[in-house]
Amino acid sequence: MAFTSSKYFSWFIFALGTLSALFFAVYTDHRWEDWYITFRASKNLSEGLGFTFNMNERVHSFTSPIGTLVPALLNFITHDDEAVIWSFRVINMLLIGLVVKLVFDLFTDNIKAAFLPALLVSLALVFDEKSIDYSINGMETAFMLLGIVLLIRELFISVKPNPLRLGLIFAFLMWSRPDAFIHIGSLLLGYLLFKNRSWEYFKGFFQGGLIGILFYLPWILFAWWYYGNPVPNTILAKGFTLTAESIINRTLHYFQSVFMGLVSSEAPFLWIFAPAYYYYDSWPFLLLFVMKVITYVGVFLWVIPKVNANARFLSFAAFLVASYLNIFSPTIYPWYIPAVMVICLISIACAVAQPARNFVNLNRQWLPVGVLSFILAAQLWVYFGGLMQMTAQQDVIENGLRKKIGLWLKDESKSPKETVFLEPLGYIGFYSGLTMYDYPGLCNTVVINARKKLKTESYVQLINYIEPNWVVFRPWDLGHATPEEQKVFAQKYDLAKTFSQKDSVEKLKVYGRNYLAYDSEFLVYKKK
Repeated sequence: MAFTSSKYFSWFIFALGTLSALFFAVYTDHRWEDWYITFRASKNLSEGLGFTFNMNERVHSFTSPIGTLVPALLNFITHDDEAVIWSFRVINMLLIGLVVKLVFDLFTDNIKAAFLPALLVSLALVFDEKSIDYSINGMETAFMLLGIVLLIRELFISVKPNPLRLGLIFAFLMWSRPDAFIHIGSLLLGYLLFKNRSWEYFKGFFQGGLIGILFYLPWILFAWWYYGNPVPNTILAKGFTLTAESIINRTLHYFQSVFMGLVSSEAPFLWIFAPAYYYYDSWPFLLLFVMKVITYVGVFLWVIPKVNANARFLSFAAFLVASYLNIFSPTIYPWYIPAVMVICLISIACAVAQPARNFVNLNRQWLPVGVLSFILAAQLWVYFGGLMQMTAQQDVIENGLRKKIGLWLKDESKSPKETVFLEPLGYIGFYSGLTMYDYPGLCNTVVINARKKLKTESYVQLINYIEPNWVVFRPWDLGHATPEEQKVFAQKYDLAKTFSQKDSVEKLKVYGRNYLAYDSEFLVYKKK
């Protein structure tokens, strides 16, 4: 049986994707900081304590509804923190396997690409470090990837639009991340511009959108009733400083950086394939240059008229989503990226692999095989580098530092009502069990209201105003304050304990070590 018609090999690809995620999870045991932000709300819900982070305030402290409700259900069943994270990981591992299988099937069955290019693009996804890591470390990444791939597949296989299927996919994406309408709209607009501009498709997309809203409406109504606002506090807090003027300035700077990125070491699209937090300058320049070339090709294929329509509409969608993140997101967090990466990857693969239909005729395959092998090699480099980095991150920073701070605060505090001001909310908040006043205000409105009233982003000024019982600082945070703010702070707080892993981090020989160094020391202050 030919490989291209074999369904058995498709399931082998599924197994590869699942095993890649399993290997990463077992080797690193990486648990992301935001997992513990989400899980504290999930745990409180499942134990009847309210669907929120702090007990005394209803705040929408998470972003993904499905990424919070599923762990709540798992905790309700198991009542065990370890069982929850590992069962959630298993779900995400299977989703990753399904995503990879769907991509392989898309190229063999629908695009009619040759076997080898279909295999290579699937393997590039199997070894995408951010997709794998942020699926097994507690984020909603695997759900978003599945929704995006299902939508792309639907746009490829449908002779005419199916509003019901589209609507269900739209709703699934919105339940995965509330800003998924950007991804949905980008893909549909790209399809209408470059693939099919008929009224039938426009009408079908509109009807699908109405169905999607209908299936997502229960969450909007619940959030509005329970929290008083359907927009997650995580989005409100991070976007607080965005004004009309700042958006215009960010937009102008973004388009300027698009051109400057061609001749500089930094580029606005580099992050799509680059390692997480690559900008801490501890990854090889050659790797980052390769990633920049790949991403610039991927997001600008749509401007080349002779490229096939499938590649162009996907490339245009990737460009729109990447532009949205560059302009509107204060920081492009790594778990946002795989949903853009998979669009970009499939676009590049369509551009080079779709014309190559004959597996035997290797003369026609040198381009797709060469390009996709090049991408796969870069992906493998990042995958194994990230494997080492995140293992060290978990051992040295998360377990060796932040978890210990949380447990120490729990022992030193007299009541769960004692308050803590800090930025790294997850581990410390979860393991301390105390009331958290985090910056920028993901789990509370106290900090957001103080930022509005004082019109400041200064940690020390906010602390002097709020007067929490405890403060957790990185060493340089106090130095960013004015002398007067430092004087007031010193009158109110004493240094209680220093937690440091600086020596351990300096001894590490891993890519991304500078990122670990950023969180290698914390100072804990106690109110006098």
